Amino acid sequence: MKLRKLLFLFLTLSFVLPSLAVSDKDMEQAKVIAAKLYLRWTNNGSGYLDEVSASSMADLETKLKDQEKENLKAFKSVNIPSDYATWDKERFVQFWGTTFFTSPALSADGKRAKDRVKAKVKTLNVTAPTAAPTPAEQPKAEEAAKEATPAGEPKPEDGGISIPEPGEVVHDAEAAVADSMQMIQAEEQSLAFPERPKAKSHTWIYVVILIVLVILVVWLMVYAANMMKKQGKGGNGPQGDYPSKKELAAAEKEIVALRKEVATLEKANQRLREENEKLKSQASTATTPRQRAAEPAPRAQATPHREAAETPQPKVINEIFLGRANPKGLFVRGDRRPNPDHSVFRLNTKDGIVGTFRFLETPEAFAVATSNPLHFLAGGCICENFEDAESATRIITENPGTAILENGCWKVLRKSKIRFE
Repeated sequence: MKLRKLLFLFLTLSFVLPSLAVSDKDMEQAKVIAAKLYLRWTNNGSGYLDEVSASSMADLETKLKDQEKENLKAFKSVNIPSDYATWDKERFVQFWGTTFFTSPALSADGKRAKDRVKAKVKTLNVTAPTAAPTPAEQPKAEEAAKEATPAGEPKPEDGGISIPEPGEVVHDAEAAVADSMQMIQAEEQSLAFPERPKAKSHTWIYVVILIVLVILVVWLMVYAANMMKKQGKGGNGPQGDYPSKKELAAAEKEIVALRKEVATLEKANQRLREENEKLKSQASTATTPRQRAAEPAPRAQATPHREAAETPQPKVINEIFLGRANPKGLFVRGDRRPNPDHSVFRLNTKDGIVGTFRFLETPEAFAVATSNPLHFLAGGCICENFEDAESATRIITENPGTAILENGCWKVLRKSKIRFE
């Protein structure tokens, strides 16, 4: 009876112990994961799925937009094997991470999600519901136990003691009982359950995957923050067309040059005001004709004032043709007419003190300038493509420069901006 109980216990435990298989819940959870990632990669406008949480396919479908519902038809058309309850963890991951995405019904973009599906399915714990032996299986277990009893051993129903055949002499009953007990103990030891090997833990793999994902998310957040900062500072980006750093630097230089020009013009204006005040003071102190009649003065003394008052002012030249500007900003030559060998700029002025100048667009000036661009143009011009001078056919003035007359020489206040074309 004891041997029978041991066999029955062994068969019962073999049915009760859970086996590593895939349950319906595991399959449904993996299907939801694969569907979300497939739809996310199929349509670029499905970013809202990152915030969607669903416990089943039916729950997921209620949260989808029209485009994703249409794309889900191809996903649901893929046949899923019905024998998944016999799968182990490795086959379960292989199906959802590789086999499922070989279906020609799926879109090419959606298939690119298979690696992420595989990584997420690996994190699932695959378990199966426990099952107990049915009553119909118990008699079969007893029959197997009877058949497993070898001939010559004590039968279970005999209490573990062999019954001698008729005519057989029992020399020592106690020795027979002792032998029977030893046989039962041997059977018990042979049927003892061996210690089941411990399953290898793969937790470290999941920890490594989690760390990699966290690092990736942090990097993406930092990258997005840097992009937003660049866009906020006015860099070129998808939100708008902003000036580049190079253009901003050029604009700042131009602002500084304009400020210097304004300061110089203010000085010139102040000088003109002082001269005007002197002329007014001289005019106020000068004697009028009635005063001169009342107080006669020598005729020789009044004559110089009359001659000074009647002296004509020099005529202002409104157009001057200038040569190159030296490193100090002084134009080394000025002519009333273009000089084919020297003139490269044309200056226009209204008062003969301040004027604007631009490149002289004549074939002679172009030939002189392109023979040595840096020598003839760099002193009075700003140009971003001097290296194109050899292949250029013309020189265009984008912004005229400003010059002022100092000590009989025209001096650059602000350089002109040119471009070779």
